[in-house]
Amino acid sequence: MTKEWRLPRTLLLTATILAAGALAVPASAQDVPAAAPAATQDQATVAPAAEAPATDDTIVVTGSRIRRPDLESASPVAVVDSQQIQSQGIVNTQDLLQKLPQVGIPGLSRTNSNFATSGNGIATINLRNLGDSRTLVLVNGRRFVPGVAGTSVVDVNNIPADFVERIEVVTGGASAIYGSDAIAGVVNYVTKTDMQGIIARAQYGLTSRGDNPNYTASITGGTKFGEDDRGSIIVNGTYSKDLGLLSRKRGISAEDCSAAGCGPQSYSSYSAQGRFQFRNGANESTNAGGYASNLFSFNPDNSVVAGGGTGFNRNSVRRISTPVERYLAAGAAQYKFSDSVTAFLEGTYAKTKSSSQLEALALDSQLDTGVGYGIDNPYIPASIRQQITARNSDGIASNDVTSIDFRRRQNEVFSRSNTNDRDTFRIAGGFRGDISPKWRYEVSGVYGQLKDSTSSQDIDITKYANALDAVTDATGTIVCRDATARAAGCAPINLFGYNTASAAASNYVQSDVPRSVEIKNTQFVANASLNGSLLTLPYGDVQVALGAEYRREKSSENWDALTNAGLNSGNQTPDTVGKFNVKELFGEIDIPILKNVPFVNSLSLQGAARYSDYSTIGTVFSWNAGGEYSPVQGLRFRGNYAIANRAPNINELFSSASETFPPGIQDPCDGVTAASAGTYANACRQIPAIAAAVRNGGTFQYTLADIQSINGFDGGNRNLQEEKGKTLTLGAVIAPDQVRGFSLTVDYFDIKLSNAIGIIPRSTSIQQCLLTSEPQFCNNVIRYDNTGYIKTVNAQNINISDTKTRGIDVNARYGRALGLTTDDRLDVSVLYTHTLRYQTQSDPAAPVNSGVGNLEYGAAFRDKVNATASYRTGPFSVNWTTTYLSPMLDTPRDEFAETSEGLSPEIAAHNEIASRFYHDVQVRARVGEESKQMEMFFGVTNLFDRKPPKLEDNVFYGSITGTTTAADVYDPIGRRFYVGAQLRF
Repeated sequence: MTKEWRLPRTLLLTATILAAGALAVPASAQDVPAAAPAATQDQATVAPAAEAPATDDTIVVTGSRIRRPDLESASPVAVVDSQQIQSQGIVNTQDLLQKLPQVGIPGLSRTNSNFATSGNGIATINLRNLGDSRTLVLVNGRRFVPGVAGTSVVDVNNIPADFVERIEVVTGGASAIYGSDAIAGVVNYVTKTDMQGIIARAQYGLTSRGDNPNYTASITGGTKFGEDDRGSIIVNGTYSKDLGLLSRKRGISAEDCSAAGCGPQSYSSYSAQGRFQFRNGANESTNAGGYASNLFSFNPDNSVVAGGGTGFNRNSVRRISTPVERYLAAGAAQYKFSDSVTAFLEGTYAKTKSSSQLEALALDSQLDTGVGYGIDNPYIPASIRQQITARNSDGIASNDVTSIDFRRRQNEVFSRSNTNDRDTFRIAGGFRGDISPKWRYEVSGVYGQLKDSTSSQDIDITKYANALDAVTDATGTIVCRDATARAAGCAPINLFGYNTASAAASNYVQSDVPRSVEIKNTQFVANASLNGSLLTLPYGDVQVALGAEYRREKSSENWDALTNAGLNSGNQTPDTVGKFNVKELFGEIDIPILKNVPFVNSLSLQGAARYSDYSTIGTVFSWNAGGEYSPVQGLRFRGNYAIANRAPNINELFSSASETFPPGIQDPCDGVTAASAGTYANACRQIPAIAAAVRNGGTFQYTLADIQSINGFDGGNRNLQEEKGKTLTLGAVIAPDQVRGFSLTVDYFDIKLSNAIGIIPRSTSIQQCLLTSEPQFCNNVIRYDNTGYIKTVNAQNINISDTKTRGIDVNARYGRALGLTTDDRLDVSVLYTHTLRYQTQSDPAAPVNSGVGNLEYGAAFRDKVNATASYRTGPFSVNWTTTYLSPMLDTPRDEFAETSEGLSPEIAAHNEIASRFYHDVQVRARVGEESKQMEMFFGVTNLFDRKPPKLEDNVFYGSITGTTTAADVYDPIGRRFYVGAQLRF
């Protein structure tokens, strides 16, 4: 049972309004809001699961370790409670938190991770758009094992929604309270700890187009035991499955799109039947990379056709959202031996399965295998063989054909789509109790482990080269030329046309083991804390919290041997293994200055500090200071200033240099001629090979293949230092007695992140090398000496970037009985963030980019609103939620253009994204008494089927591959229905 706190009327009013209804409301206070959606918790109302409510009704709120009898916090705390989760049919809590104005674009979600090399379907949280790694996710005030290799990022898939009592969100630096990773703030999941009986729930969802089905079943049970109910236990089991959504199921993403528009003109030249081209090896230096002029391909009946043939529509097989299947188990138990000793234990286990679906690999003989077809290959079609014979016998050496290159989709050869299997478990336990009437202690330990296995089919490049080199033996059978390869099972591969590669050849060229990565994260945390009254001043007790913490983390990322060696179709990737430990001391103080004197209802000061000693970077000091002033009841001013830190994670420190082929590389020298004007053109002509290329009216020009062949190496840096964040919050809380059921909070925030870990963007290195010739840029850019084309653009982690953001949070709530029936009630909640500034600078030489209203530079909405209205009467209730996103600009991915000039009018018009409203509604009906009750519910998400903006692939920055939109910002799926039932007994 939830305890009814007996507080002075004004405190009860304010606390209940701002705590999102986590407190049971006394029957006499009918105008005070009860449980309601996503609200600001400026006076928290329920102790975290790790804390037992004290006899004097003091509690601990996220953002502080001090129990506060006045239920007030110097930092704004937003709350989502279990009723809000239920009233929106939420299966994954990421979906609900994404609607909060404080939450930015997630680094990983179902709709942006299909093309990730691992981690498909992971769900993360990003406060203030400062990055997932700067958002600390806790469970019951304690750390949770990371869900992404080498990071601190938590996968909230592992936390069952039906086991959550509430989610508390503190934005701004909280490192002094909780340690590293809290620069942007803290998201604390408070789970259920006390329940009598069983609750079973089932839910089914489907879109209005009959696709993307999802299923959820959950059962939660609890009981008390022992003398005077000293012990309690609660467990939950949850199964959920989301089948994902294919790109072809939506008109906006059914076809490949580019600057030329959507449709066949934008299809990939790496087609299913192949595109082939004669090569003249003797004239490589003078003949545009060695290619002769002829191209040929195949019709659907595999007859030869001149030219490149029909392209391949990659979006026909891609996904908008990845499927995710979850098996979850969670439990908590506690037993009170005496007032001074209570033992507690909590555990979580999650098995998550997900997968990606990508188009088959686009294999290029020159870029990938290094080998094309020899002109004696027996698979060459007769008509092509005749052309080769004619060319090679005409006496013109430059017209000879020495080999045949190809670009071909490997549709029938192998699938490169990932399958993911993740196992996560966490156990936390300890003891707490009272040392004296004014002092309490807690000691706890946490151990967590993630095992993540990702695998996909792949090819062995050495075997592929053997299979390409075929001859006809004495019996007329086509075989591999190399006898050793034949003895090892080599089967020749025919790529000339649709579905021509045999099963034997496809099996042979595949690697003996899949392309795979095995990830293991482990975390151990030991914590001891003491809090209570240090001394008594005239206006109250000085409250303090003191403690120490030890944390050890380790992460390993083990790739298969071919990936390590770069001998399969992917980039060469080394393994990463790293670990660190940190020892910390922390303290917090709350000093009452004045209370109940003229012009001062209350005045207090707060402060906190944490000293950390890392095995990797040495010592770090974080602190914050703040205060609260209430001139009269119902009005309170608050402010807080914090210095927060984030230590570099394992990946940032220890990852070895790994090869990548970065997309979107653009060289300012591309298209330069001897007559080109401008700073870039002048700098380009200083490069000898480019100067030679533009002599005599020539043009320095890249082909698509040249651009796609540009590689780079990314890697960690063991000399990294901590990131630093400075946060200022100033606000007011208004809850007047004259307007019962109403509260308003207004908070100004200003966050400055400096010394942030990042890389010099490859585009910046290219540009600044041309403009400044500085080694810090030019060392990253390697060009071919003979052609001037960019060969490699490297990147390494360094402390170099800055981010600044500031804005205003406004949270308003109003609730009251309308009197239309004997027991009706209306609750309204509005959360609004107005962003004044969001600026990023990747390095001191780079421009300062404004992300307010701009997808390319951070996607910070100028205005974002989440409003909820709930009405209930008797056994019926209805909940309506509206989310507003202000207009946005998506700058084209042209690093050298400041406008949409040069784009087609249709595409240029898409650059300006209109504002959007999303509406969700749910109706519920209850049957029976509270102890034995059935609830049935029906809901609609995106009620009016608001479409996402159309953002062509490879044209707009915000477009996520396969979705033709910013699928992690806007809803790419459309209207969705769900129906379910919940049984309590």
